[in-house]
Amino acid sequence: MDSQKLVKNNLTYAATLAAGEVSSLRITEDERTTVRVYDGGFIGVAGRIGAGDDAALMAQAQGALAQKIPYPDAVGTGEVRQVNLKKQIIAEGDFLNTVRRLAARLKERFPRFIFSDKFYLDNGSITYTDTAGTKLSFSAGEVAMGLSIKAAGSANIMDLWYGASRDYYDEDAVVADIAQLLDVYENKLPLPEGDVPVIIETSAVQYILRHLVAEMYSSGASLFSGKLGEKLFGGEVDLLIDRTPGRNASVPFFDTEGVTLPEDKFYFIKEGTLCGLATYKRSAAMLNMPLSGNGYATFDGVPQCGNFGGLKMDTHGKKLSEVPVERAIYVAVTSGGDMTPDGNLAMPVMLAYLYEGGRFVGTLPEFGISAGIFDLLGKDLIAVAENDIFGYRKEDVIVTKFSINR
Repeated sequence: MDSQKLVKNNLTYAATLAAGEVSSLRITEDERTTVRVYDGGFIGVAGRIGAGDDAALMAQAQGALAQKIPYPDAVGTGEVRQVNLKKQIIAEGDFLNTVRRLAARLKERFPRFIFSDKFYLDNGSITYTDTAGTKLSFSAGEVAMGLSIKAAGSANIMDLWYGASRDYYDEDAVVADIAQLLDVYENKLPLPEGDVPVIIETSAVQYILRHLVAEMYSSGASLFSGKLGEKLFGGEVDLLIDRTPGRNASVPFFDTEGVTLPEDKFYFIKEGTLCGLATYKRSAAMLNMPLSGNGYATFDGVPQCGNFGGLKMDTHGKKLSEVPVERAIYVAVTSGGDMTPDGNLAMPVMLAYLYEGGRFVGTLPEFGISAGIFDLLGKDLIAVAENDIFGYRKEDVIVTKFSINR
């Protein structure tokens, strides 16, 4: 009988801002342990929150084998690897004062706006071991913030949003980023006429992820079914999982099943060609496909496909300021949106900026955008680039063409 053990620990400081003031502080320590056992082609799982008796947890997992949940033996290869990126980002005793200083500075610098929501300091670790001798561990810390911003006198709950997650903290850079958004916010402009490119964060590709899941692909229900190995997009399009330690502060180099990737990377799309699908150990074994490290599970659940940590579109070092676009629409806030089974993407845009000369010059009225996924990442794609408008927030963007629905 083989077994796995996964232990996650997190110490999180969370401050809540309400109407521009720090209203609460919450400190949480969380430990979650998972044990999985494999025997006779079945899996048994048990999970625990907090400290406890590992022998009892193992016995509980063994008892769960009676549920007869089919699963291939999923232990690792005996790899041993440890990565520790922890460092002091903000002294824990200074956390609340740090958030108060930022709140006070934002209130003074932007008196016509109200800031709310969360500011986090998180230190976490995760370890994976199994009976094959595999021993993996990852530790890291990050500062994360998600600030809802409301214009004074606005009837909206929120008018715009600023979020960032980094392994260091720079108050000046945060304020400078927010200034890029707010200093021109009240300069209301009409939608530009003509064929104007759109700049949107690469997270817009999230709508294709379910179509990359191996089970959906193999069932014929995926937009890409039968197209593995075909060139579907522009040659500059690379979509991959990149779990290189340090690239994403909180993303471990292994998934919940202890799967590591060669050079910490797995490509779904390379140079526009569909070359890989999202798998976990059960789907990879059933469909005879390579492991992509997309295994996900709750602390007491059976693994499934769903961990896309480290997903990115490769910018190949190109910056937005280097893209030869004189004028564009920069999408800042969307609401909803979806993609049809045949690949037509549409979403309402609640806030957008007019981008000229490498900077924002004003805000635009609400509108909608739509495009076929093969066109916006194909013939209409101008660039995938690092958004260097911001100095602290790091979210890459796609520069492409959409239909503007006024």
